[in-house]
Formats: sequence, C-alpha cells, structure tokens
Amino acid sequence: MTNRRVLIAGGSGLIGKRIYQLLKYNGYDPYILSRNKKLSERADFKYWNPDEKVLEVPENYEVLAIINLCGEGIADKKWTDHRKKELIESRTGPAHFISELINSGRLKVRSYIGASAIGIYGNRPGEDNICKEEDTPQNTTFLSQCCVQWEAAHDTIADHVRKVIIRIGIVLAGEGGALDQYRPLMALRMAPYFGGGKPVMSWVTLDDLARLFLYAVENIQLKGVFNGVGDQPVNSKEFAKAFIRSQKKWAAARSIPKFAVKMMMGEMSAVVLESQMVSNEKAKNAGFVFNSKDIDAAFKSVEG
Repeated sequence: MTNRRVLIAGGSGLIGKRIYQLLKYNGYDPYILSRNKKLSERADFKYWNPDEKVLEVPENYEVLAIINLCGEGIADKKWTDHRKKELIESRTGPAHFISELINSGRLKVRSYIGASAIGIYGNRPGEDNICKEEDTPQNTTFLSQCCVQWEAAHDTIADHVRKVIIRIGIVLAGEGGALDQYRPLMALRMAPYFGGGKPVMSWVTLDDLARLFLYAVENIQLKGVFNGVGDQPVNSKEFAKAFIRSQKKWAAARSIPKFAVKMMMGEMSAVVLESQMVSNEKAKNAGFVFNSKDIDAAFKSVEG
C-alpha cells in the first residue's frame, strides 16, 4: 500500500484546494481527480469522468484515502426541476462510481472521507433545537432530501473501507464561500440578514474544515458521521453584525423581508431561511480542536 497517496474528487473547488494544500504541507501525496483533460496532464492530477465510468489510473491502484467532495454549487443557479436533478446526481453519481471502482478492485482504498452538509437536518428553528449526528433527517425539504440521497450513495462504499462522512456547515473563507454574498454590499454600508434575523447559521472557517478532513484521514479510529461546524453558531442578525465588526468601517445590518427573499430566490431561498443549530461536540470528543472559538474570531481569521 502506498502510504501517503490521497485522491481528492471534487478537488478543484474552494474546499478541495485548501485540503490539497494542507495534505501537501503535511507530507502526503495528493492527487486531484479532474474531468479536464488538459489539467490532467499535470503530475498531481488524474483524469476521470464518473458519467462515462472512466478513471485513468493503473489497475489495482492503491491509495491511503479518497476524499469525495463532488457536488455542484447549491446556490449557483435557480432550483428548477432539472437543476435539482443535477444537484443530486452531481453528488450521488461520483460516489456510486467510486464504490464500483472499490468493489471491482480497480481502486484499493483504506479510507473514504465523504462530504455531506448540515442541510440534512432540514429547517430546525430555535437556538435550543440542537442538531446532532444521531438525529433522524427530516427529509421534508429539498436540501434535506438531497443530503439524504448523498449520504446513501456514500453508504454504498464497501464495508472493508473505513468511512467518515463530514456534514459541512456555512463555509467562511478569505475568498469564496458564503461571504462573497456579503462583501460587495459593504460598498452600500450594509450587511443583510434574513428571516427576521432568527435563522441560526452554523458556520465553519475554511481552515478548520480542511483540518477536520485531514484529521479524518490521519486518525484511523474515526468512523461514521461528524458535523463540520465551528463553535457557537449565531443567528442571521448577529452574523451580519459580526461581519460588519470585522470590516472596521461603519455599516448597518439590514433585514431583507422573507417575501422579498422568496420572490428573488424562489425555493432556493431555503439556503438563507432554513435554520440549523448544529453541535460539533462529537468531533471535539474525538479529539479535534476547532481554532476559531466564536464568530468574531472566525471573521478575524478570514478577513484579516
């Protein structure tokens, strides 16, 4: 077994790039699986196309771990029926193909680390309504249904492979992630909040999230589902206020009426209106330490 080789499916996105950097820094041998033939000419890329059942690696290819982050951006386009189908299949298709590769012996894998999202908990209003890994998914909203099917695809991975699923929260990063929707509005001296400020936002910094994936690779005793969220989730209004504090300039937190959000975004308004107060105790009890202890510390780390 090649002890340090890690494949990253979906590795060209925001999270994948940071995980790649962290793996490389820590002495691993990471490779990004890419559908781009030209990019795949690079030494650290491998060409694949899950739709066509193609992976260009030698037979019986041995890896320490495969990290599967595949999935089109939830909020990139309006949720038509066709788009919702794309969002689900972009997640389930690659997982099923990886499962086939492992079952056939083409890939020999010790550990499988799959991404999911806290949307699996559905809309759980209230700061006392805490979401934990053992909770039964509501499966009543599109986000929840999408995540349920996503995790079911991860579950097809063979039982002899150690499997960890990380349910990702709202990702905060210096570039990209949720804050790209907030930064342009600072020119208007405002930061928005939604749902009357009541929806709870369970956030995580990009650095902490990438470290959690690395932790899952390195700690072979870890198995099962873990919430990838930071300490002390906040409601939508406090999130906006904390963002303003991080900018060190005057601005106001402004409420965007629910009807306006729904008119602009349609069903996709769930992305900002659904509420999840998500616990990270399971990850911490497993020994992982989140560096950002509250929302102000998180913004300081990503906004400088």
